[in-house]
Amino acid sequence: MSSDGKKTRAAARLESNGDRLRRTVASDALSVEFVSAFAGDRDMTEAERARVDTQLEARGGVFYSDLLYAVSHHYFAPEVAEILWGKVLLHKHLMSETLGRNVRITVATLDYLSNVTAEIASPTLISETYAAEIANLSMRDGMTGLYNHSTCCELLELEFRRHRRYGAGMSLVLMDVDDFKLVNDGYGHQEGDRVLIELARILTTQVRDSDICCRLGGEEFVAILPFTGSPAEAREIAERIRKKAMTIVCGEKAITVSGGVAVCDQGTRSPQALVERADRALYRAKGDGKNRIVVAAVRE
Repeated sequence: MSSDGKKTRAAARLESNGDRLRRTVASDALSVEFVSAFAGDRDMTEAERARVDTQLEARGGVFYSDLLYAVSHHYFAPEVAEILWGKVLLHKHLMSETLGRNVRITVATLDYLSNVTAEIASPTLISETYAAEIANLSMRDGMTGLYNHSTCCELLELEFRRHRRYGAGMSLVLMDVDDFKLVNDGYGHQEGDRVLIELARILTTQVRDSDICCRLGGEEFVAILPFTGSPAEAREIAERIRKKAMTIVCGEKAITVSGGVAVCDQGTRSPQALVERADRALYRAKGDGKNRIVVAAVRE
C-alpha cells in the first residue's frame, strides 16, 4: 500500500463513528446524483450551485469526506479527503480521455481507490437506496425500530461532545418497565414484546423532534435530550412518557414505568458518568415505589 494510503487509513480513524452515523443518515446527506453533478458528469443547476456554497460553509473540510463517502461508502478524514478528492477528479479526467467518453465519478472513485491506492479490496456496486437501507437497519433495534444499544452510545458521545464544545444543554432519561418479568411470566413473551413495541411508540410521540429515542436492551429505554439543560424541562418530558405509558394494558392491569433523569453540566466527565447518574436516579425511583420519575442531583 502507498504511504498516502496508510496516512489516509490512520487519519480516518480519528473521526468519531457518531459523526459518521449522524451525517450519513441526515436529511442533508449528499446524494450520489449531487456528487456526480459536482464532479462534472452533468451541468449543475442554480440550486445545486447554491447548495455547494452552503455545504462548504457549514461542513468545511468534512464536505469532501462526505463527497467521497457518498460514492465509495468509505470514510476519509477531512484533512485527507480534500486532497484525495482532487486526485480522484484527475483520475476521472485521465480515464475519460483514454476511453474517449465521460467516466462517471462513481466508477472513477472506485477504480482509483481499489486499483491505484488499494484502499478498497473487491469493491461491490450497490444502489444508493439499498445502501441507505443497510445503514438504517444496522442502527436500529429489530423489534421496536428505535436506535439500538451501539448506536445509542455513538449518538450519546456525539451530543456530549457538542455540549462540551458549544455549551449546548443536554439531558438523559433512562426508563425501565416496572415488573416486566411478571408480564413475560404471566402472559408470555409475545405479549411482552407487544408492551415493548407500544412503549417505543409512546416514546417517539411524547418527545420532541430533536430528541433521540433508543432501546438499550430488554425493557430498558433511553431518551437523549439535546439542548435541554433544565432539570424541570427534562422531567416534564419524562413525566409525559410515564403518564402515557399507563395507557398500555396487559390483562386488566396498566403498565407502569420508572425513570431516572440526569442533566449534563460542566462537572460531568463523560457520557458514561451521565448514564451512571441517570441509572442511580432510576434505582431510587424503583426503591421509592415505582411508577415515578426521579431527577439526579446536578452534582452527585
